[in-house]
Order: sequence, then C-alpha cells, then structure tokens
Amino acid sequence: MNYNSSMNLPPEMLFVIFAIVVGVACNGAIKLFYKYNTLLVIAYIVFLFPIALAHSLFLGLFGDTRKQMMAKKVKEQARFETLVEEEKNK
Repeated sequence: MNYNSSMNLPPEMLFVIFAIVVGVACNGAIKLFYKYNTLLVIAYIVFLFPIALAHSLFLGLFGDTRKQMMAKKVKEQARFETLVEEEKNK
C-alpha cells in the first residue's frame, strides 16, 4: 500500500470521497436538466464547465427534489391561468 505520506488518507478513502462527490454532482446535473432547457444546460456545461460543476454540486446538496420542482411549476401554471382568465373577463 503505497501512498503519499503527506496525505493521511488511504486510497480507498479517497475513492469513497470521490464517489460521493461524483454522485452528488450527477444528482445536481439531473436537477439542472429538470429545471432548465436541455440545450441550454448542455451549452452551460460545455462553455462554463467549472461554474456548471459548482452549480450542480450545490443543487445536488441543497436543491429541491423533483416533486418540489413539479409542485412549483404547477403553482406557477395555475397562477398564470388565473391571470389569463382575469384578463379575458375584463
């Protein structure tokens, strides 16, 4: 078992930490695709990768679940429809 003596973590622990970070980032990336337009998310990842990676990590850790995002969309759609109905009745 050879590893850098300046780091006290064994390679197995580093692998576990890396796997957790990648899992959180993938979860955040999936949330990006649910939340925004697919082509815009792809362009965002390609052109602004470091920012997109940080964004997906934060969304993976602190972002809304899919059900919460869908509930917000339903509320926004209902509000929009009521505003349209009010404009039609004027």
